[in-house]
Order: sequence, then C-alpha cells, then structure tokens
Amino acid sequence: MSHATEEYKALYILNKMINTTSLGIEIDFLPVGEGSRSADTIAIRYGDIVSGDRSQQKVIIIDGGTKESGLALIEHIKKFYHTNVVDLVIMTHPDMDHCSGLTEILESLTVRQLWMHQPWNHSADIRRHFSDGRMTNNSLERQIRVALDAAHQVEELALEKGIVIIEPFAGLKSEDGIITVLGPNKEYYQSLIPDFRSTPDSVASKTLNFFKKAIQTITEAFDLSDEKLPGDDTSAENNSSAILLLQLDNQKFLFTGDAGVPALEKANSYASLIGVHLNNLNFIQIPHHGSKKNVNSNILNLVKSDVAFISAAKDGAPKHPSQRVINALIRRNTKVCVTQGNSICFRHNVSARNGWGPADQASFMTSYEE
Repeated sequence: MSHATEEYKALYILNKMINTTSLGIEIDFLPVGEGSRSADTIAIRYGDIVSGDRSQQKVIIIDGGTKESGLALIEHIKKFYHTNVVDLVIMTHPDMDHCSGLTEILESLTVRQLWMHQPWNHSADIRRHFSDGRMTNNSLERQIRVALDAAHQVEELALEKGIVIIEPFAGLKSEDGIITVLGPNKEYYQSLIPDFRSTPDSVASKTLNFFKKAIQTITEAFDLSDEKLPGDDTSAENNSSAILLLQLDNQKFLFTGDAGVPALEKANSYASLIGVHLNNLNFIQIPHHGSKKNVNSNILNLVKSDVAFISAAKDGAPKHPSQRVINALIRRNTKVCVTQGNSICFRHNVSARNGWGPADQASFMTSYEE
C-alpha cells in the first residue's frame, strides 16, 4: 500500500480572503486505521505561510498513529510543508495508536523538541499506590517501561538523537508562546498512572468491560432536550492525554488527544484560571475518535467550537465516531468533518492547495444504529 494520500483530498475552507499581514495556519488530519481501528495523526504548520519563509513558520506534529501513518506523515510534511524539520513533536499519551508512528518521524526528520509524558519517571511518587509491598522504585520503573514499550522506544530514540524531552503538564508553553498545555497537571497525571491498563495491580481495582452490547436503533430529535449524551468512563491512559491550546491571529484551536470528561473539565477550569474561554473556539479535535464515552452534554456546553475534526477509521462507525456526538455538536452549530479514509485540512489565512476541495460535513441523523 502506498504511504501517499494523494487520492484523499479534502479541504475545509474557513476564510477565503487572504490577509498578507496576518499569520496563517494549516491543520492536517491524515487518515489512519485499518478496518474499525482508529488512530490519530495530526500535522500543523503556522506562521507567515504566505511569504514562504521557513524561518517564519513552525511545524508541529501531534501523535503519529501507526508505523505506516508515520511514514505517510513524513511524505505529507515534505510535500506540503516543504521541509524536513519539525519544531515540536507532541505525544499526547502512550497508547500505541498515538505513539507508534513517532519513531518513524524521529528517525527520518529533524526534530527540535519532543513533548511526552514519562510515567516511569514518576515511580517514586506513585509506588505507595501499588499493592505489592516488595516492589521498589526501580522495579516499578522497569515494569512501566516494559509495559509501555512503544512510548519507551520513542523516548530512547529521542535521547539517542539528542532531542530535548519535556513533560507536557498544565502551564507549559511553546517557546513562541503560541501553544499552551491546559492539562493534565502533574498531580492529576500521577493519580492516573496506577490505573493504566498496562501497570501492575494497584490498590484501586481496575475494571474492564469485555461485554459487547447488542446493536440498537436510537432515535433523536434536533431539540436539545432530546439529547442522549451522558458520557461514560474512559481509561486512565486516555484521561492522561495532553490537552493543548494553540492561539494564533486571534484564533483558538484545541487539541484533546483521547481525553475524557474529567480531564476536559479540569482543562476548562485551568483555562478559566488563566483568563481563556473555551466556549468560542475556532477549531477543536474531538477526543478519542468521536467516542460517546469521552464527552457529555455539559462539557460540550463549556467547550464549543465553530469547526470540529474527528479522526476515525473508514469502517470505525458506529463506535468511531458516535452519531450521538456528531448530533450534539451540530446542535451547537458546529461544523463536523471526519477523516474516514480521507485527509482533511483546516486552513486560516492560507491559500487553498492545488487540487484540494471542500470536505464533506457530517449530517444530523434522527435515527441511527449503535
């Protein structure tokens, strides 16, 4: 299979007029996932894009998906961003569908900085939460490294190449001040590590639901009072996702990884604390491929956006994305675009790419299966 995605050309156009005195941004979601398994691969270019001066632009990668999507991302950056230098790579959390492709990025491109959590480095602070009294800080660190091997490989490769690694906790800013981490804070992150699926048994029991629910037909009216989106628990790994706010040219862009309701609520509270409102975003990445487990009606009332992108496998529905989530977003006047086998691009103050056209928008459905 070719790593190129030229057959997938879709572009959501926000502003058709180009202001040469303002900064621009391109946000690319590449199609990731085989069958029904979804993943995330996001590339961003911002700055003075109109002039073509690379020194006035930044290139960011958020998650790398699978090994194959990592290779596709390399081709995409070289072809459309015209560079082999990435200013910042961010691993939102250590799930394989987010970090596996990053080794390809670090091997093939020049990466200046890496933001990733290193849960194994928190062993001394969290060991008391584990039930095995014979466990030492060093043995716990080793177990976590082995259990999260894909993420550990990214760390090892970065260290080998001399790439600066920073843990993305709330309050961290990029060097140019454009990107701010809204969550998690260190305390919340450390409280989540013992309940990672891959860590040893902690004092708190871990519950996993292996039961498949029968497919059912759901009916909804457009009226908000008919909304059926209570939100469910998501994994500790998902809630550990770095939640990122990018602010450029009076525009606000939010990236959420696989964060769930409690993580998003904490990020919204931190944003309010620093004087930032998340109810008037220009763009948002819907967490966890549009799963109904990660958002509820309340969080969507607090965190609102003009446009939402969802990264979901071509055959991911009805789980990824959930029509419940799409319906809830449309009720709030959000335009929703889903990858589902296509590359999709959001642009602000940047000329349209040759050969790219408008992306399809998801529609409200009054009856659907899940």
